[in-house]
Amino acid sequence: MPRTIDRGSRNDQDVSIWLMVLTAHRGLCVYCGRSPSTTIDHEMPVATNGADIWWNFMPSCEGCNRWKNGRSARIWVRDMDLHTRYPELRFSKRAMPARVYAGIIRRVERTQREIADPDRRDWFRHHYDLGRHKKKAETLKALKRCKEELRGYPHHPWRTPNVRDTQADMCVRLMCCGHMHPESHWMNAIVTDEEYKAFRRAAYRERLSPGELLGKAVRQYLADTPHDSGATRTNEGDTAL
Repeated sequence: MPRTIDRGSRNDQDVSIWLMVLTAHRGLCVYCGRSPSTTIDHEMPVATNGADIWWNFMPSCEGCNRWKNGRSARIWVRDMDLHTRYPELRFSKRAMPARVYAGIIRRVERTQREIADPDRRDWFRHHYDLGRHKKKAETLKALKRCKEELRGYPHHPWRTPNVRDTQADMCVRLMCCGHMHPESHWMNAIVTDEEYKAFRRAAYRERLSPGELLGKAVRQYLADTPHDSGATRTNEGDTAL
């Protein structure tokens, strides 16, 4: 009997893995470098002993995934180059501009390094613990939310320092989870939605987390305003801070 080939289980991966891969390479297909990535491709096909694991995943558009059709990136580039040189022999279904396929290997290698960043992988795992990928529509909806969040940061949050040491499996990055700082205090501010959005934009323009900018504003206010650091008495005789 012919051997059954395991085609891999991309659909069994956690949603965080999908988001980690699909947001790599600026959210674009690593092959054409132009279309948004909406699916995961095994760079080295499972049918030729490629591993069904995150470090073998590439962000791809549907068209390039089908076009690549079970080949490694290097074999695909070779076939497209031969097709360009000898189109009558039809090494590929159609031609891709040489300037595009010539950069595929470089883009793949750069994206592999990006995906391999352990701090980046941990950030997606901590922030998008949504369980297993089931329906692609739901994953793409989560991808949209994720891209919007990432666009809100002035730089990648996983590259900012940790606010404290912890043995717990949780994010303590300054830009996104600064509230985990040991000196952090919850403060309620009465502002409109537009003021809140403007404040967050201002914080990111300063390359600060919102909590850092708020703390900076409080310290500036305390430095500029005379105040009694001790307790004062109210008319009712109670102590107020």
